[in-house]
Amino acid sequence: MVTRHLSEQYDVFLTTYSPEGVQIERSRIGTIAPERRKFFEISELTNTLVKDQDHLAVIHRVPSRLVSPDKNIEDELEIPDGYDYSLFRSLVEYSYPGGGNGSVIYETPPEFNSGRTGQKSSNSLTFTCQTILSDYLDSHLIIINHSINHSYRNIAEYTFALHSLSGERVFVDKTTIGPFGIRVLNLRNLLPNKVIENAKDPKDGLSSFTFMGYSDNAALLFMVVNTAPSLKSVAVEHTHPPQTYLLPGDMEKQRSVKVTAINKWKAILSSKGAY
Repeated sequence: MVTRHLSEQYDVFLTTYSPEGVQIERSRIGTIAPERRKFFEISELTNTLVKDQDHLAVIHRVPSRLVSPDKNIEDELEIPDGYDYSLFRSLVEYSYPGGGNGSVIYETPPEFNSGRTGQKSSNSLTFTCQTILSDYLDSHLIIINHSINHSYRNIAEYTFALHSLSGERVFVDKTTIGPFGIRVLNLRNLLPNKVIENAKDPKDGLSSFTFMGYSDNAALLFMVVNTAPSLKSVAVEHTHPPQTYLLPGDMEKQRSVKVTAINKWKAILSSKGAY
């Protein structure tokens, strides 16, 4: 966003959390002038609130023209139509009142599910090993069907599977997500009790699984939310689309690799072997 809009001035905000994950303070710490970079010494700022303990600090930058000195720092900002921002960075956060919270930062890629004339359809391939169950821990897989196009009407079709740590496929299913919709998959409700018990580690009581999924008609945002209600604890993870870091820079080669991988997974998951 900064490189696309060099003439912008940005206000900079700092959010500081306690070691337990509870938000302590959000404050405005300065500005970044147009066509400039700026260094902020975060440790000096957060040490006044949290001393000698590991803790989370998050920096936010917001175009100064969208920030009003008359508004509360926690007020939501609405961006008028017409501004050319094809990529947004946003924070997704889940928390327990009076307990811990977890958050993750997302960047919406340019032309994300735009569906513009002449463009090839989007697809998605996701993996994670963050799916864990126990007597006190639950895992939720959250799938978001978003677009930068306000007229987006595509219903995403998503196929997914879970595997044990030994590589055995233990569950396969399909789901759909409407345009601008969210699908929450509760792992405890999805998996048979026998599967959970067979995967349980006798030492720590954790049942761990690996998850993969694909869609060949939409790009999807994906999160894993692990919660421990009795502890008022929550952790949020997300998988980066594999093309971001692992695939060739050439877009046509990226698409070819992804399509080949999705077709391979289709063949694998269509075979028998899951509960």
